[in-house]
Amino acid sequence: MDLDPVNEVDFKQGLLGFLSRAVTPFHAVRSLASELEQAGFTNWDGQVPLAPASGGAIFTRGGCIVAVKPGRRPLAEGGLRMVGAHTDSPCLMVKPNPEQEAAGYQQLGVEVYGGALLNPWFDRDLSLAGRVSYLAADGTLATALVDFKDPIAVIP
Repeated sequence: MDLDPVNEVDFKQGLLGFLSRAVTPFHAVRSLASELEQAGFTNWDGQVPLAPASGGAIFTRGGCIVAVKPGRRPLAEGGLRMVGAHTDSPCLMVKPNPEQEAAGYQQLGVEVYGGALLNPWFDRDLSLAGRVSYLAADGTLATALVDFKDPIAVIP
């Protein structure tokens, strides 16, 4: 399939924009959910059945997103078409209680997630992004997404 040059440029710019926003699985889900909402999808709790031919619904939980768009006919008559993907990828994750100090350097303890190739991580500027959990002012556990954007660390 060949794209015309204008659509190809739009596609590439859209992909690069998405990748710059999707720095972690949690950020990817937030970005995808936002794009689906702009396309007419609504949030869905997964409990109430969807009506045939509704505009579509999204269900999110952490690093997971499910998008559903029912067909015009009931499921038993029209069948089901499904596409799946995953949002996670190999990375270095900050450990709980990661603060360390050695030889006068402040360090963060990290662990490998997935089948990471480690050599590309060495001797390059690294930032920090992800989901943090914290105790809110009202005493409840809350979460927020963070992206420092600027480099703050290096693995020598």
